Amino acid sequence: MKIKFIFKIFFFLLFTEKVVASFELNDRVQQAYLQITRLRFTEGKELLDTEQLQNPGNQLPLLYDSYLDFLKAFISEEKIYFDVFKRNADGRLKKLGEGNSPFCLYAKSELILQDAMLRIKFHEYVSAAWEIRKAYKMTEENIRAYPDFLLNRKVAAFLHVLVGSVPENYRWLSALCGMKGTLVQGTSELKALLKETKGTAYSVYEEEILFYLSSISNSFSRMENNTGEIQAMLRPWCSKNILLRYCYSNLLMKEGKNEEAIKVLSDSTSVAGTFPFFFLEYKIGLAKLRKLDDSAEINFRNYIANFKGANYIRSAYQKLAWISLLRGEKEKYVLLMNQSQVVGSDFVDEDKEASAEAHHGEIPNPFLLRSRLLFDGGYYRQSLSEIAGRKAQDFSRYKDQLEVTYRFARILEKLNEQEQAVIYYEETIKNGGSSSYYFAANAALLLGMMYEEKNETEKARTCYRKCLAFRHHEYQNSIDQKAEAGLERLNVKN
Repeated sequence: MKIKFIFKIFFFLLFTEKVVASFELNDRVQQAYLQITRLRFTEGKELLDTEQLQNPGNQLPLLYDSYLDFLKAFISEEKIYFDVFKRNADGRLKKLGEGNSPFCLYAKSELILQDAMLRIKFHEYVSAAWEIRKAYKMTEENIRAYPDFLLNRKVAAFLHVLVGSVPENYRWLSALCGMKGTLVQGTSELKALLKETKGTAYSVYEEEILFYLSSISNSFSRMENNTGEIQAMLRPWCSKNILLRYCYSNLLMKEGKNEEAIKVLSDSTSVAGTFPFFFLEYKIGLAKLRKLDDSAEINFRNYIANFKGANYIRSAYQKLAWISLLRGEKEKYVLLMNQSQVVGSDFVDEDKEASAEAHHGEIPNPFLLRSRLLFDGGYYRQSLSEIAGRKAQDFSRYKDQLEVTYRFARILEKLNEQEQAVIYYEETIKNGGSSSYYFAANAALLLGMMYEEKNETEKARTCYRKCLAFRHHEYQNSIDQKAEAGLERLNVKN
């Protein structure tokens, strides 16, 4: 009996074809990857399972299985999905093992970066930093071994952007870890890669690269400038890819193209069958509110009811409070602002702003609030009409005095009355430099951008440095990052 069993095992090993590990970016794997990045997880998973059944030696499906787990956790912000990702990540890394393919280290570095991004999302910052360093070193090693492998440059460019966007007071940490990179460098690399992948087997990564470029443009480019090129590239993909539709709407809203943004966000094309992306509901609400359409209340309440993560929940309650305030319901405003502080978190700027407003207990001035919302929607004449004829002295609160000069500056710049805008920007900087409000710092930033646009380089540098000199104000990190990006652009030009 025992001899018979041993014979069977020997026979199986002798005549069974050995499975050879490989990395094949074949048509089925490409389609699976596309379906997953378009949030069509069921279709993508079915294709990956078929590939693993029919081509068990192909290791590349491990990476795109990880993409699926990563996107679920990143979009939903639910810890249960993060736990699933962590549970599967170690096993996938071990299965990827060692190999003579450039895809081997590439896949590992991508998986480690996904891990780092999720750790940041779930506030595990120290471990995230070490994961980023691991991915950085691994990518460097792969570039040395396979210098012509295009996908190395995708990871490297993303890492250069990541390192370059670290706030100045934390730059010592990236230097200590031996990591270098700038926003300008990473952005240029991604744009070059986008062109080089066209017509190659790697053109399937175009949508992912566009997602990175649009996110960078939205977060770090000159305010409301320099986004047209990215918009043009994104537009054809909006009907296929919900993430790119979201990115496109962000750029539209940044430029004050609110009506077009509402149209894009309300488009239900290709939504059926995708993983829930509730943040679109928040965005539609925000776009409606910027035209003072109080039906935005429905969208914000839908977001709060359905989204199980922490980000933008406090902000959604704040927006509901603003709607009540603009209806003249001050008691309801106070109730909603109090509610905002027992939910969500303070991770993103919008939630920090909601917390600061609730903490200070200062009910916004309705004229300034309407002016701000209309301005953010690109309705500049209407925004101006809300505060026309008013002076700083007409407002009793210091914050309102700063905000009204800041708002005049922003509106006048948009209406191409730049000389008057400069006067109001400078007044805001002068009067608000020692406050914890963001108005003075952002005024210096925007004035720097105005001078940069006019090629008045030294004035622009002075303003950016002045912006960075302001400390302990709202939106500190994001405003600093934009000022640092401005100085970086000027240094590249000269």
